[in-house]
Amino acid sequence: MKDIPNYLDDPPQILFWEFDEFILLAIMFGVGIMVNYLAVMTVTGLVGIKFYRKIKDRQANGFLLHTLYWYAGFGCSESPPTSKPLAFIRRFF
Repeated sequence: MKDIPNYLDDPPQILFWEFDEFILLAIMFGVGIMVNYLAVMTVTGLVGIKFYRKIKDRQANGFLLHTLYWYAGFGCSESPPTSKPLAFIRRFF
């Protein structure tokens, strides 16, 4: 169980979870309402929070954002950079 945050820069908490963990549960809850499997999706969200918390505790701060940027391309407006040419192109016409 989480304690009350001691410092101003601690992440915000909702009930027992930090904000990013609560968003995961809220998304699974919403999906459960839409597909009419509320209990199954809520339990899936709680299990997902458990695994997410394990990953988050082992890694550095901002690990999830870096992973999303690296593998999914979130956070960048263009996939290949247009300011410099691609490295494998040898001739320009």
